[in-house]
Amino acid sequence: MMNLKKLTAALCVVTLSAGAPFAIAQTAGGAAGQQYGEPSAAAAAAPVSEADLEKFVSAEEKVNEIRQELTDELSAASDQEQAQQLQFDAQQEMVEAVESSGMEVARYNEIASRMQTDTELRERAQQFN
Repeated sequence: MMNLKKLTAALCVVTLSAGAPFAIAQTAGGAAGQQYGEPSAAAAAAPVSEADLEKFVSAEEKVNEIRQELTDELSAASDQEQAQQLQFDAQQEMVEAVESSGMEVARYNEIASRMQTDTELRERAQQFN
């Protein structure tokens, strides 16, 4: 069950982060991704602290590195099965990268979503680059 939650969260990380140029393989827990990955209206209104923003920027850098590596590896994949395994492995690495930065995946996803529309939040995040 925990692996399903992590995989679902990872799928959200990938889909919410900077529009990855590849299709994410669907899993049996796809519907659960909406339950765990999307912030509620109350969570979306929660202010983003400087500490959370700094953790987000750190995690985002790691996630982008993993995504770039995956994109390169996918172009060399020999078949669909290998491509799916590469995606699965990268998603696990992304979850680990987010968690190792001291942030929960759900909070990371919430901030990533807000960054797409909140100019002030993006400007605040630039100080940590």
